[in-house]
Amino acid sequence: MSDIIKAATPSFLLLMFFAPIIYGLYLRRINKLTTDRLCVLILVCGAVLRLMYISYTDEFIRQHDLGRFYEEKNNYHSGYMLYLLENLHLPDFDPRDRWQFYHPPLHHIICASVLGLLKALGIDHISKGPGVLQWLTASYSVLFCVFASKTMKLLGIKDKALSLATAVVTFHPTLIILSGSLNNDMLSALFSMLAVYFTVRWQKNRKWYDILGIAFSVGLGMMTKLTVGLLAPAIAIVFLIVLIKKRNEWKKLVPQFVLFGAVCIPIGMFWPVRNLIKFGVPFNYVPGLSENSGQYIDTPVVKRLFDYSIHQFSSPFTQWEWNGDSYNEYNPVIALLKNAMFDEDPFFSKSLTLQSFCTALFFAGAVVAVLSVLALIVMWSKHVKLDVELKLLLTIIYAVIFGNYIIFCINYPQVCTENMRYCVPLIFAGSAALGLMIGRFEESGNYTEKRICKTAAVSMTALPLLSTFVYAAMMFYEMAVN
Repeated sequence: MSDIIKAATPSFLLLMFFAPIIYGLYLRRINKLTTDRLCVLILVCGAVLRLMYISYTDEFIRQHDLGRFYEEKNNYHSGYMLYLLENLHLPDFDPRDRWQFYHPPLHHIICASVLGLLKALGIDHISKGPGVLQWLTASYSVLFCVFASKTMKLLGIKDKALSLATAVVTFHPTLIILSGSLNNDMLSALFSMLAVYFTVRWQKNRKWYDILGIAFSVGLGMMTKLTVGLLAPAIAIVFLIVLIKKRNEWKKLVPQFVLFGAVCIPIGMFWPVRNLIKFGVPFNYVPGLSENSGQYIDTPVVKRLFDYSIHQFSSPFTQWEWNGDSYNEYNPVIALLKNAMFDEDPFFSKSLTLQSFCTALFFAGAVVAVLSVLALIVMWSKHVKLDVELKLLLTIIYAVIFGNYIIFCINYPQVCTENMRYCVPLIFAGSAALGLMIGRFEESGNYTEKRICKTAAVSMTALPLLSTFVYAAMMFYEMAVN
């Protein structure tokens, strides 16, 4: 019976995926397919695609520093969860002594609680737990897309531009991959998205509810992964400009800023301050790998940053010498473009035909990425009707996150460092900028702007379609080869 259910699952999920599409075509036929309804249908399809993904992705596939739940000496993320479950307290030793235990504990506490519930119900939490935990990470991924779409609507993106930008976020391969990843990346990305959402809301209405939303999002985000704190400069700029513009409301705004600090700082800084006081762990501590790791990049920094030779584009997948490739992926920008589509492993290794779709997806993603940078520049045009503080919010997020990634790659020259999971907020910032650019250029009579708008629309359509095909086809491919 279990084999029958397993065989039927891919077909059932495929039917679930097409159901919203058919309903959308029906709404269009009767002229009731509004932009809001289209975005909801896109989000529903994205949720089903994530169910497809986690149906063939387990704790052994496309994970990062997870380890194995059944290992006795486990210093990875899964070991961290099990430590919390078994001991019911935070690590009472220097976290540097156990590989991934340096991370803030919120994600691991939530996962440990779920594992504990399974154990209390008499379910084998070691063998069944990872599959259940993926429902959490898949839910985080769906919520990221929901709040991304809501935020873009608050930014004034509408109609075709909103639906395209929502589709790019919803079907972006990184967010599909992270939906099945059991480390803390997806939850920290969700808190980052929530922080941006509440910041945009607060900029418009300056409500106490929204300032608390920002404070808890940043604080809990840093309790999940400290890099959420990289959003602080962008949020601070919004606070400052609003204070200058609305200086007659300073008696209301200053207490809000005090409340923000009183909530955000203790939550966000608890873990690094605790470890600094108790064990002398530096705030910016990240464990490094040795030069003998097999993935060390000994390429000079100048070449890493400025070499875009054509041989690096011969494969859409990250190159590893230990996989038999001729070099370790060294250019952090090219690596980011590859990794954003497929993480660190090649797809469809036994089918060149299916791999051709991966190549197409890679180039679609690259075009969207390049156009998103152009869109950030266009956003500063006076014709884009968006408050300067919100333009700065998107621009600073992009600059700080990407800049931090480049510095990280240089300071830790390993292939695994060149990963899109460190740059997830770029997906939102770039998509929002593209939405604003399309909205601006659609109304333009300039030939060049019209062509850029069309190119952006085509690439923003191709990316979701190719991503859907690749990640849905993988479900049937895995079933066929295993």
